[in-house]
Amino acid sequence: MKVTNKYIGAVLLGLGLAGMQSCSDAWDDHYNPADADVTTSTETLWELISNNPNLSKFAEVAQKSHYYRDEKHPQADYTFKTMFEGTQLITVWAPQNDALTDAEWQKWNDFADNGLGYTVQQQLMANSIALWRNIANGGGIDTLAMLNGKKVAFDKDNATMAGLPIVEKNIAASNGTLHIVSSTLPFTYNLYEYLKDVQNTDVSKFHDFIIASDTTYFNEYGSIEGIPDMDGNPTYVDSAYTTTNAMFFGTHNFPTSGNNEMYDTYDESFGANIIAEDSSFIMLLPTNQAWTDAYNKLEKYYTYAPKYVDKRKQRENEIANGSVTDFREFDPDSLKAKNIPMDIVSPLVFNVNLQPKGTKDNYKIGQWEAEEFLDNVSQAPYVRNTYGDTLRTDDTWAKESLFDGTRVPMSNGIGIVSNTWNIPAKLYKPDLSVEIGYASLFNANLGTGTVTPIDFSNEVAKAWVDTVGVVSNDNFYYLKPTQESGNPKFEFALVGSSSNMECSEAEVMSGKYDVYLVMVPNFYLTSTDTIDADVKKHVKHKVQASIFCNVGQTNGKDKEFKSSVVEYAGEKVDTLLLFQDFEFPYSYKNLRYCYPTMTITTSTTSGDRKNGYTNDICIDRIILKSKD
Repeated sequence: MKVTNKYIGAVLLGLGLAGMQSCSDAWDDHYNPADADVTTSTETLWELISNNPNLSKFAEVAQKSHYYRDEKHPQADYTFKTMFEGTQLITVWAPQNDALTDAEWQKWNDFADNGLGYTVQQQLMANSIALWRNIANGGGIDTLAMLNGKKVAFDKDNATMAGLPIVEKNIAASNGTLHIVSSTLPFTYNLYEYLKDVQNTDVSKFHDFIIASDTTYFNEYGSIEGIPDMDGNPTYVDSAYTTTNAMFFGTHNFPTSGNNEMYDTYDESFGANIIAEDSSFIMLLPTNQAWTDAYNKLEKYYTYAPKYVDKRKQRENEIANGSVTDFREFDPDSLKAKNIPMDIVSPLVFNVNLQPKGTKDNYKIGQWEAEEFLDNVSQAPYVRNTYGDTLRTDDTWAKESLFDGTRVPMSNGIGIVSNTWNIPAKLYKPDLSVEIGYASLFNANLGTGTVTPIDFSNEVAKAWVDTVGVVSNDNFYYLKPTQESGNPKFEFALVGSSSNMECSEAEVMSGKYDVYLVMVPNFYLTSTDTIDADVKKHVKHKVQASIFCNVGQTNGKDKEFKSSVVEYAGEKVDTLLLFQDFEFPYSYKNLRYCYPTMTITTSTTSGDRKNGYTNDICIDRIILKSKD
């Protein structure tokens, strides 16, 4: 009896396996192969397999192995035997009995009997099947996509599959082609499958974190629709489900696509689709020991407060009426338990196709093979992970140390199982650079002056800037008092990028920092490509800076935690130390609308101004240098 394969098309849609055959083949050739080695047959694949005593082991597993739309949903009325009886054209590379030891045969049968049928499907049955007729009759090597998504080399000239000899080739069936192979086709995990396999107990903590991000949803396009109900709503005689993982897409996500404003924190991910078979990744796989060590190393930087001022609401309220009433309240332990694992995992994946090859000043992207990259990573000018961090060797850390461990070949790259988490401190607790010219101003409505962003070209002024200092990112801020005798005062948000621009983000964490203010001479306001003595007039400044941060108070505002006054000669771009070993009691890592601020004001008197001081100043940036 012929059976229509009602599942296979929908399942293949879910697996993304459309277009499995070589593009050179015409559609009709799949159904009417004009090939001398193929004869017309009335027997189905199942009849050919079940009637061949040399394929009895494979046949028994096929008969009891149900087809899975996804790992959680086996099809009760659809086995691989059913598929082999169906009308969908497929090619089967069936292992002869000698290819399966008794122990292996028993393992697959036990898996099929004990709820592990998805493993049987992915590693044996679907690993032995491809769509359409695939004939070994010469014509070079095709790369075929099997039903489980794996790419396999089919050498039609030499009659091998994945390098294994085909014992009997091109056995025609009414619904496809059968080849008998000398061994089971090799199965190689992709990175996601490796993590999913519960047998890999040495990386179980990593496994638990990744799998917690799995989401299974109903796939109406892959489901088989039945007769609508009495209200006209669709019903399904069989439902398909798709599983995705939030770690694969984007690097900052909200828990849902709904109202984002309700969420206080982001979900971080490495943003790499590690299930994709046509990719090439290097993924660091920390063992349980490495995971525990990393957690203990990071924990002191994730001390959260139970309550933070909502800076977005504070700005809105102060502008409106000068009051602050809005807080964001948290469970500190829950925040720590969520954010530390995210930051352990997010830097661990590297797309081989995005790594530079060549010298620091002359390199190309996408020139490496995975093994070659790992063998020569010290020669790369930098490495870049999928989260967006760029890492270079320095005096305290070598980038090749990232990849210490045991290499595990995967179908879409290489996993590196390591007992150490070699992420450098400059990544997990980076320096901060608060670029004043990049919307770092928190509150300009203090009624004491005006602030103006100034565009400045270091290149145009190269002739003289090289001797007195460049400004960061070709811009700085000019702070000027409203009244000539006053002192301008402005508040800046202490958030920004890392100071060396190697990290994709940087936020204040609990712990110590040295805090610096980078100031620009006032003559930069009028100088361009040349400078002379008349223009280069040095004016001096006294500047007061105060840091405001959360210390658990409940009156609605952050507390002024520390203040400092520094003098600036105004002769060159200079980095002035404001606070040494300043310790932030609480972390702001991954919190939305919550961050410490710094007020900056001139501190000159009328007597100071008579002695060459001015009360208008130019600020380039604020730097917080991490003290790990």
